[in-house]
Amino acid sequence: MKTTIRILTLMFVVTLITQISYSQKIDGWFKAGSKPESYDWGKADEKYSDGAVYFLKSNVTPIDGFGTIMTYIMPGQYSGKRVKLTGYVKNESITGWAGMWMRVDGTDPNSSLAFDNMVNRAIAGTNDWTRYEIVLDVAPEAVGIAYGFLVSGTGNSWISGFNLEEVGKDVPTTDMTK
Repeated sequence: MKTTIRILTLMFVVTLITQISYSQKIDGWFKAGSKPESYDWGKADEKYSDGAVYFLKSNVTPIDGFGTIMTYIMPGQYSGKRVKLTGYVKNESITGWAGMWMRVDGTDPNSSLAFDNMVNRAIAGTNDWTRYEIVLDVAPEAVGIAYGFLVSGTGNSWISGFNLEEVGKDVPTTDMTK
C-alpha cells in the first residue's frame, strides 16, 4: 500500500513538473515560483570554479512574489539518510531576499517532511560568490526531493556548483519544520 501511494504521488509530481508551460528545462533545471513570469533565467556564458553558471534576474518592478530555478528528484539512494545541499551564489541588488532551498516531499501534498529556504539567514543586497549549505533528513517515506534557488522581490542572482551528498547524523539539520 505504501509503495502504491508513493508511486501515485510521484506520478502526480512528475506530471505537474512536465506540464509547466511557462518554462523550458536546462540541464534538468526549470523555472517556477509564485511569479515565474517576472524573472528571466538561463545558463550564463561564464563559468565559476569550472562549473556551469545559471542566472535568475527580475524583469519587472515591483514584484509581489518569487521566482525559482529548481529541480526535482526521487529520494533513491538518499532515502532514510541525512543530506547536504551545497552551492555557490552571487547576487546583485536583491531588494527582497534570496536563498537556496530544499524540500523533502511525502505523500501529503499540503505539507513537507523537511524544508529549508534560508529565510532565517536570507541573502540580500549585492554579494560576491559565497558558498551556502542546507542539511535535511530524507525520511524513508519520502517520495521526492525538490531543491533550487529563489529570489523574492527584485534583483539578479547567479548560482553554480550545486551538489547533493549524504552526510552523517552528527551534522546538524537546518530543517525549518522542526
